[in-house]
Amino acid sequence: MEKPPEQRVRKRSKVPLEVREQKLSPRPSFWPIVLALMMVIAFIGVMASSLILFGVGVVLTIVAIIGWMLEKR
Repeated sequence: MEKPPEQRVRKRSKVPLEVREQKLSPRPSFWPIVLALMMVIAFIGVMASSLILFGVGVVLTIVAIIGWMLEKR
């Protein structure tokens, strides 16, 4: 005979008590350095009054931001 619902024992999933630093910290990534370099190119374009260099820097900065956001853990 089946037990009433209040007498059933729920099985709980075991939660690890130990949290490791590796699980909390992000992986190393090259995207921050790429982003910084692309922003430097854009700023050099502004300082040199070069619309082409500025445009290339902005486009590559956007690509670096998208690449960094799409990076998987």
